[in-house]
Amino acid sequence: MPSIQLVTLDYPPYIVTQEGELSGVAIELVESVFEELEVPISIEVLPWARALSNVQFGRADAIFTAFKNPTREEFADFSNQVLFTQNISLVVKAKSEILSDNFLTSDLSSIAVCVVNRVSYGKRIDALLAERKFRLVFKRNQTKECAHLVRTGRADVWVNNDFGARSIMASERMEEILEILSPPIEATPSYIAFSKLKEHAWLRDRFDEVLRGMKEDGRYEAIIDNYFERLKEREVKEKG
Repeated sequence: MPSIQLVTLDYPPYIVTQEGELSGVAIELVESVFEELEVPISIEVLPWARALSNVQFGRADAIFTAFKNPTREEFADFSNQVLFTQNISLVVKAKSEILSDNFLTSDLSSIAVCVVNRVSYGKRIDALLAERKFRLVFKRNQTKECAHLVRTGRADVWVNNDFGARSIMASERMEEILEILSPPIEATPSYIAFSKLKEHAWLRDRFDEVLRGMKEDGRYEAIIDNYFERLKEREVKEKG
């Protein structure tokens, strides 16, 4: 069988590109599923808008980790099994007066927010963005650009998944400067989605079957736990 081309974005700690090397907990999980399916794959990291476009127009076979929404379901067959449930959080400058528990229902007309171009953040944030509730919306191709916009005060809030925000704050040395607000504003499931133009519904079904089995026999949790254990060990070594 020819190699299946997957596209994704640099999205630590799910997908990490460092010095040309690809790693991350989502990479390990997806590779494990396809290995069991005996389906060869290649993975390309792209800006998210281009990755989506490649799946939409059949230039790539599948995309991960993607939130499900009606627009995307028009051109992609989403897995039924959830790859990861991602906590979507607000990141602000330390000691900011912004609160997460009433954020979605408060007046946001004075707030400048940073998001990644064409990334979905779940129904509620997506609706606020579509309805132009914010004073200003910065749309960037790289997540860490949002971290720097908040650091410099140009943006008040950066919206991101919790794990990813922690990872970027550590790598950019902003743990003392930025703060992830609690509680998260949304817990959103993310999936792998296959291009409808490539007619891969059969592969989606097989992927679901294997992933369901991995969740039932404990391998799914083991992959995640082992990844974060190694990450902690590496951080301890680096801090030395």
